[in-house]
Amino acid sequence: MARRIRWQLLIAAMSSLIILGLMGYLAVTLASVARPLAGGEYVEAAIAPPQQLNPLVRDLLRDPGAADIQSLIYDGLTRTGADGFPAPALAQAWEVDASGMVYTFTLRTDVTWHDGQPVTADDVMFTLRAVQGPAFAGDPSIATVWRGVVVEQVGEREIRCRLEAPYAAFLRATTFPILPAHILAAVPPAEWAAHPFGLSPVGTGPYRLTELTSEHAILAANPNYRLGRPFLDSIELRYLPNDQAVLTALTRGEILGTGFFGTSSLAQINPPRGFVVRKTPVDSYTTLTFNLREPLFADPAMRRALALALDKDALIATALAGQAVRLDTPILPGWWAATPEPLWPAPDPAAAAEALTALGYAAGADGMRARDGVPLQVTILIDGLPERVAVAQEIARQWGAVGVAVTVEQVDSEALQVRLAEHRFGAAIHGWQRLGADPDVYELWHGSQAESGLNYAGLVDEQLDELLDEARQTPDIERRVSSYIAFQRRWVELTPSITLYQPLFIYLATDQLGGLDAVASGDMPMIPTTPLQYGREGRFAEVSRWYLSSSREIAGTIR
Repeated sequence: MARRIRWQLLIAAMSSLIILGLMGYLAVTLASVARPLAGGEYVEAAIAPPQQLNPLVRDLLRDPGAADIQSLIYDGLTRTGADGFPAPALAQAWEVDASGMVYTFTLRTDVTWHDGQPVTADDVMFTLRAVQGPAFAGDPSIATVWRGVVVEQVGEREIRCRLEAPYAAFLRATTFPILPAHILAAVPPAEWAAHPFGLSPVGTGPYRLTELTSEHAILAANPNYRLGRPFLDSIELRYLPNDQAVLTALTRGEILGTGFFGTSSLAQINPPRGFVVRKTPVDSYTTLTFNLREPLFADPAMRRALALALDKDALIATALAGQAVRLDTPILPGWWAATPEPLWPAPDPAAAAEALTALGYAAGADGMRARDGVPLQVTILIDGLPERVAVAQEIARQWGAVGVAVTVEQVDSEALQVRLAEHRFGAAIHGWQRLGADPDVYELWHGSQAESGLNYAGLVDEQLDELLDEARQTPDIERRVSSYIAFQRRWVELTPSITLYQPLFIYLATDQLGGLDAVASGDMPMIPTTPLQYGREGRFAEVSRWYLSSSREIAGTIR
């Protein structure tokens, strides 16, 4: 009996010790935080190597392989902050005068180029005047902004920019990379493309390029980076020929991460053990644009009927395997001017059929509609991208269910752009890329852009134009938000287009990679806290905080 009691006491004591140990472990674990440690080499599978790393020479839309490297090695006067608003970069501060036309930037004094030379106002003046010059072959939207600006140096560290008219989205153009005058200023513009700088650039960003071949790019941490040395010692972008090669490298543990759009075949794989998936909409979208110059689409009632007949969620699920985000207006949900209220009507095929009947299009014995003997037929112009083909076929199926005959006309991408610019289409599926962080959509929807601009629909509406003018000219954020919300209401009422979806950028990385500012949620291992990514290279926005190793330290006091 005594022996049994002793055993019971021993078991109870051991159980108490185990419970206390577990409680102590949980207390320390829950009260501790990861402290990033320097070191580690991060290897990521990437798309094709860059053709040109001098942003004065090539637009990133034509050289997507350059986007990742440029985001790692360059800084602009400003950068896009996590909240979507402009944040300091090479400029530590700026002021805007009461007219909204004069911006004065004060440069930092503690930044050096990767080769050790100090960054000066000469670098900024050289870069901006190069962008303004006729030889500039980079981003045309940047050239459009800067060519109307008077740029002058007004102090040792101050640059003044005088605009022709108030432009509230001007700071969006100040993210353009600043380049070293001590290397490029003496190079004639005709020689920019052939200069060694194009493949061996010098910047001020968190990483410097140390090696570039057809197989990989290797970048080393910049010890003098303005925000402090990055934690990762190096980043290797390994160029693999196709999705299968990427998948093989993942399963073999040869790479630690890769990024791709939802249209990639990689979007359907189950991630290997130890990898985390993150999905983020990017600043691009695909739309179906009506040509309002065509009699069939001149009537907004017809456009609204077709919109009611289209279920975007079903389209995304069927044509895109769910790897996209529905979009209902030209103002992206991740922009600060987006409205939280639902504006786009829910799909309603029955209401669409009634509206078409009211327009005089009666259904025949075969279910297809006609008016005065003329069939209701829509031709949709697309390029050859597989996702666009699938989307067009799904739209044809849904519209066919309410009696609209759809013909899909496929051309190459260049021909599509020509046809859009020349207004030779009835309806067209196309996309807008790299829209940036500011919600200014003046060039896409203002009436002044209907004939020779990007307003392919040909929409001209006085109320819409007034709202876009006000939002573009006032620097007051609250007034801009109000104008853009009213713009969205009016745009949905007119339905000049059916915005379809935003693409998703999917980032697959080892669970050892920290600093990506993500939180656990639901059935996905992690989701990003940022609502919108700016370009595929936007994943590197906070790359200086990434780390592969860390220690644990107590946060606060354990009670």
